[in-house]
Amino acid sequence: MAFFRDISPRRAGKDLLSVLRDGQRNSPLILIAACLPAMIMVVTFYMDAKAKSKPPPPQVLYIESWPASRTIEESKAAIMKRQAERDAFNEKKRENYKALGRMMGMDVEEIEREAERIRNESKAAADAAGEK
Repeated sequence: MAFFRDISPRRAGKDLLSVLRDGQRNSPLILIAACLPAMIMVVTFYMDAKAKSKPPPPQVLYIESWPASRTIEESKAAIMKRQAERDAFNEKKRENYKALGRMMGMDVEEIEREAERIRNESKAAADAAGEK
């Protein structure tokens, strides 16, 4: 590798200075114009890496807390209320899916009957397995 033996940063610097001293009037402008795109890319990559290396902001978790004096009846009432809300939401979602199925041309009643039949069969199988 004789090529790398002939390369020297010191000689390259001396060569650059001699060209700048002996060159025309526009040599420094050409040097700046040649270095500017590379410097813009380096700065852009640096800023991009710096922005993306920041950790995401912490997530705030809100936890429900209840007073220590809360009774079991109040707890059960809150659980029943939340379950009723969840059931209403699930029923609304089920109705929306049925409407979508009707729009797509599906027989949603037949699909629902088939699903109910499968549920009953699996429940009967579970009951039979539990009795043995």
